[in-house]
Amino acid sequence: MNFLLQPPHKRSRSPLPIYTGALLVIMWAFAALAQDTEKNNNPGGDIPVQQLSFARNDQQALSIARRMYGRDFPYVKAVRVWLEAPNDDPEQLFLKIGKSRNCDTECFNVALFHNEKWLEIYRRPATDALGLSAVTPTGMRSIIEDGRVWTWNTQSYTPQPDQKDLVERAATEEELALVSKELGANIDQTTATSFGPPEVSVYDVDILEGGEKIIVVRSPYFCGQSTCPVFLINNIGQSYRMIRALEGVVGLSRTLRDENGFRGIETLSRNGVTVISPSTGKPMETILIQQVAIAGTVK
Repeated sequence: MNFLLQPPHKRSRSPLPIYTGALLVIMWAFAALAQDTEKNNNPGGDIPVQQLSFARNDQQALSIARRMYGRDFPYVKAVRVWLEAPNDDPEQLFLKIGKSRNCDTECFNVALFHNEKWLEIYRRPATDALGLSAVTPTGMRSIIEDGRVWTWNTQSYTPQPDQKDLVERAATEEELALVSKELGANIDQTTATSFGPPEVSVYDVDILEGGEKIIVVRSPYFCGQSTCPVFLINNIGQSYRMIRALEGVVGLSRTLRDENGFRGIETLSRNGVTVISPSTGKPMETILIQQVAIAGTVK
């Protein structure tokens, strides 16, 4: 459900207004999201996380949550949180709601933000491994769900590819030569253009048998205004598939494998995260951007 957020009449809550048709703001949003991704989804890096717990309810928050969700969800827990920098209006909540009293069925974590009315800005299957990052350049904290980072893009929470245990390194001369061959363009020659040298990153991964690689090329010359080329390399050094990812941001699925046993490759896309089958190159799953809705309504 798409819902247009209306800015408040008396004051502006900076993280939430929707900006329509403003090219400058759109460009800033993508730049901020890229910066947010770099700072809060660092391959192999640790993200400072404030863990969330529903062990102790905030009674006022619980009363607010039950008015909106109690009719459809017998199980309701609620705590106050800061999704933005602390201010004089603590109007953000995190909930755990479920269709059964022990939350065994249809159990969700929900984030609410008050902006003249209560808005639901995040709803995902419940997990105990839930936390918040520091405030990011977009003005809101990232949500960390079972290790997956959800970043605020000025309009909605966007999933990031799962980069747990991925360690980025620079490409070797042999790997650069392989990429040049696959691209049909000499990387040294493109370095001499106004775009400068491309950034070629390598991740040593276990996709099927171990010893494989993911090689990402990031450069306006090869990416343009869209996605960047990503090469999948088998354990004998052969490139067997090229896929594409927004900003060149990729990850590995922890659980999803394709019909041939290959681990899914997670790629950042404009719709969220698209999980690609290495053996077929086709999408297996899409983890969508969160749509904002009036709190308490069915999404």
